[in-house]
Amino acid sequence: MVRTPTQMAAAIRASDQWIPMFALPGVTVQEPIEIDGLAFVSSHDARIISLANKHRRFRMYLRCFTTEFGDPITPSFIICRNDRFEKYRSAEALAAFRDSIAISCISRGWSLALRYGNNHNIRYSNCFSFYPWLVDNNYKGLVMQSMAQIGSHEVRLLKGQTLPGISHMHLNGGMIDTALLHALLARMPKRFSPEHDRSDVALFRALNMALSASALPGNVEATIFDIGRSVALWVSAFEILSKDGTCESVLKLLRAAKWNLSACSDAIYEPRNYKTGQPKSSLPVWLYGAMNKARNDFIHGNEINDTKLIVSPGKQPMHLYTAPLFRMALTSVLGLTREPPSATKDKTAYEAYWQYSREFAHYQSDVEVALSTIIYTPKEYRELRQSRVESARSRSRALQEQMARENQTPDNS
Repeated sequence: MVRTPTQMAAAIRASDQWIPMFALPGVTVQEPIEIDGLAFVSSHDARIISLANKHRRFRMYLRCFTTEFGDPITPSFIICRNDRFEKYRSAEALAAFRDSIAISCISRGWSLALRYGNNHNIRYSNCFSFYPWLVDNNYKGLVMQSMAQIGSHEVRLLKGQTLPGISHMHLNGGMIDTALLHALLARMPKRFSPEHDRSDVALFRALNMALSASALPGNVEATIFDIGRSVALWVSAFEILSKDGTCESVLKLLRAAKWNLSACSDAIYEPRNYKTGQPKSSLPVWLYGAMNKARNDFIHGNEINDTKLIVSPGKQPMHLYTAPLFRMALTSVLGLTREPPSATKDKTAYEAYWQYSREFAHYQSDVEVALSTIIYTPKEYRELRQSRVESARSRSRALQEQMARENQTPDNS
């Protein structure tokens, strides 16, 4: 976009108010995500462009990143406004902001993959890894401070890369559970203020654990032990989120969520150690019980086999369902519910409901349908989806034929 000199001057003044905190070369975000002086932006954001125009080495830094095959990519950045720097400068705060975005993407990515077979979304947290090297505060050279080492170097020598084996992703709005993201980000100002309480700490601590759990369990060398460890980390994320960290408190959390799909709300499943006469469980409660049992077996060194992470009756891998189930636990903790709106002066009932569905309801709908697929084999679910598509097409054809016949009927009035 061509900017006038006045616009460029305003952009430069605005850039002085923002500080790059971390680069994320694994993902390019399409639209900025902002809250209370923190922003997740692409290299094409006006604030980044004006910083690059002002600082030559920062401009060089932007051009240093490629894939492992040499294809150029543009990193995204987490930036902080000057007047919020002291509040959010800690690694914990910056990671909490990143974790909120990542889990909102990952839970949605798995939901869409399970419901529609759509594998073009982000499903692993590796895409959101912070790059260790960043231009220093004076924009003169590179600095890096990690748990492994502290270092400095020249910008011109940097050969920045994304993680091998993880494709660089372009993040658009449809890939984010925005209903969940808004609720999480709304809790950040309080969490990093003196008035925060235990529940605020627990929420972002659980997100931190979920981020580790959602990392790729292993690369080409991944084994069942790696996947089992990932499931164990997910169980820990659920426990941190719950009131007292017990299995029963997690089950209460899942029961307290508002389930709209009968496949997720009907209590028809026999939980572990079920005895005749005991109440049966809903599908999410039953699934978490299986996850908790698997965690105990993997972490405590109990005997396992290749079917330990396979869930009957659909013979589906358990670890595919952990992120959508965690989203519903977050739904319960955050009170993430909203009643369908009524008609208003400006909107018909249909328009109001369509907006409600687009902005809120369809995210949970995708999650619940995704969880329900665990009772089918992949082949059964494909056949079920195809029959629904054919049924919808048949109804559409019948309606079109009816309308055509009515249009051909003479008007005898």
